[in-house]
Amino acid sequence: MPLAPYDPCPCGSGKKLKFCCQSIADEMDRALRLMDGNQPRIALQQLEVLARKHPTNTWVGTTRALILIELGEASAARDVLRVLLETNPDHEFSIVLMAAAMMQAEGVDAAKKAIHRAFQRGAKKFPSMVSGLAATMAAILGQRQRLIAAREHLALALRLSPEERRQELFVQLLEFDGDNGVPYPIRGSHALPAISGTEEQQKEIKKAQKYAAVGCWSTSADLFLALTKTLPESAELWHSVGLCRAWDGEELTAAEALHRAAQLYGDFPTAVECETLAQLFDRYNSTDVVDICTYEAKVESIGRLLTVLDEQPRFLRFPVPKSSESEPNAPVAAYQILDRPKWTGTDFSQLTLDSMPKFQAHISIYDAIGDSQDPPSLYLTGDRGADLEDARAQLESASQGQIQWKADKAQPEVTGAVPAESQPLRWRWSLPEQTPIRLNRELKQQQWERILNDGWLNATQKCLGGQSPAQAATDPHHKVALEAAYYVLDAHCQQQSYDLDLKGALGRFGLEPLAPLEVHESTPLSMLSVMQMHRLPIDQLSDVQLISVVNRALLTRHEGFLYRVLKAAFERPGCENEIDLPRSLRAIVELCATQGRRDEALHWIEVARSKPTGSKSQFEYQWNWDMTELALRLEEPNDPALKPLLDRFVHFYSPKVPQMRGYIENMLAQFGVPSPWDSISLVGAGGVPAGGLWNPDAPAAAAAGQSKLWLPGQ
Repeated sequence: MPLAPYDPCPCGSGKKLKFCCQSIADEMDRALRLMDGNQPRIALQQLEVLARKHPTNTWVGTTRALILIELGEASAARDVLRVLLETNPDHEFSIVLMAAAMMQAEGVDAAKKAIHRAFQRGAKKFPSMVSGLAATMAAILGQRQRLIAAREHLALALRLSPEERRQELFVQLLEFDGDNGVPYPIRGSHALPAISGTEEQQKEIKKAQKYAAVGCWSTSADLFLALTKTLPESAELWHSVGLCRAWDGEELTAAEALHRAAQLYGDFPTAVECETLAQLFDRYNSTDVVDICTYEAKVESIGRLLTVLDEQPRFLRFPVPKSSESEPNAPVAAYQILDRPKWTGTDFSQLTLDSMPKFQAHISIYDAIGDSQDPPSLYLTGDRGADLEDARAQLESASQGQIQWKADKAQPEVTGAVPAESQPLRWRWSLPEQTPIRLNRELKQQQWERILNDGWLNATQKCLGGQSPAQAATDPHHKVALEAAYYVLDAHCQQQSYDLDLKGALGRFGLEPLAPLEVHESTPLSMLSVMQMHRLPIDQLSDVQLISVVNRALLTRHEGFLYRVLKAAFERPGCENEIDLPRSLRAIVELCATQGRRDEALHWIEVARSKPTGSKSQFEYQWNWDMTELALRLEEPNDPALKPLLDRFVHFYSPKVPQMRGYIENMLAQFGVPSPWDSISLVGAGGVPAGGLWNPDAPAAAAAGQSKLWLPGQ
């Protein structure tokens, strides 16, 4: 629709069209209609003619730049915008477009200053575009493993997003906070601390905080850092520098500032939290790493290679996912190369941590892609060192000439790295597939005890001045760093689904978990970091507060904390009616089962059965919990309660859902339990009970033995 004379001028001058760009309105209208008609090149030609007549007109220039960006010609758009901004340096739309053009043309690092200027100047008038910039930054930072920066950019994008994108970004933020691959101290929000200072200093503090609020974290960090010259002992200032550097993606300089804050804080819990973040940033940006390397080879014949590798006692083949849209070229086979022959025994009482095979390297085999002339390929991957080279020799010997190492790959390619300080926490064992669940759990517990009481405990750490935790425990100077190291360890354990007894681990060195937070009705719980949330005095929370904490704990899923808050919520009738009860009950059953508290898990299953079904039918609800109980009971095949439970599947569920029999029998076979159907014939041809049609509401015995015809609604 053509613009009216008294509409605001699209050039952004703030004037009415009649008193500004009326002379070019018709030509601009034609160009815009060409754009809408999917003729951007013709529109661009007309705009270039106009630009020669009006070289500094922002309506013409920004429209040209917008088309060029959409056509993928970001460098040309940048050059157009650069001319505009020389004469119109405060033009908001040009500033936002310049950020987008530079990001596309030169990359995020070169465009950072322009992006921050767009955050500062364009957020009010063009929130949707600035939100898009922030979301793109979040994605790029996430790919770079700058996780806390990715989250903060995502939160900024959400604050500025239009209504139609808000739900999508909110879900992404929830996924981040629920991602177990991200150490829990990094997840969630982290608020800037309050900083004391003179009236003049407060002006600079507020300025820095305003920059931080609009995503200009680099500028904010610089302002906070400048203030440390006059307030060098302010822990809060160094804390703020550290957070802003981290949100900007500069984790190494963030770590330096947070270490400094930890040294200065008189508040021990806050000092430990700063130090924990600093240690995580140091570890994931360390140059002291163990390289993960890959050798590449051509494969003569995949079929013959698989035949010979399957016969090798040290080559353990395992299932691989089928090709899909997300991974169209999945491997056709994969193996682990072990340091000794794979376990083939049936007497699992002989299986110990020391007798179990250990993993040396990994093989992935790929078929040729489509019509490509390239042959099938093989990749051998492992840690640089003796194990990888031994695995390579084993593969050469076993392959019987079916592989040929690529001549230009005489040295392996570095395809990843693991911080050297993380080595004591890595597992290299290969657990036999048929290992009983109870033994599996016992071996894992033994492995954790070995790691915690020997490997990690006696390994040196940079944050402890090159000492091990056991050595640093005798030096009070390392108290903050040592406690933080335990929280870093706890974060790693949670990522591996192991609930560390943090209180017990700290207690052996005279340390205590961080003191509880003081909390009152107006405490903004949603603004607490995850580590602060874990310090909440659960028994002192109101029902409303506890419900909020339960919902957040279900998302972040720290096993120990989640267990405590769920138990507290179940003891309060006012909370039980407000939380997601089925999800909460499922969570506490899973926690108890994972931690080997089988009897307690069974107790919570009984509690769940007594609760309302929610949106599910009674049949489906009871079926789900009976399946959960069956999985638990099968851990102890001699459990006397297993037989009556199986009878329920045979006599109640099987007549109603005959196709479930095969699934249940597969479960039983994995535990060496004979099928309860072997001596019973309950169903006839087609899975219909003998003598009649199935009635889903009929008792199992009647459905199995009567000839009554069931009709809908009867």
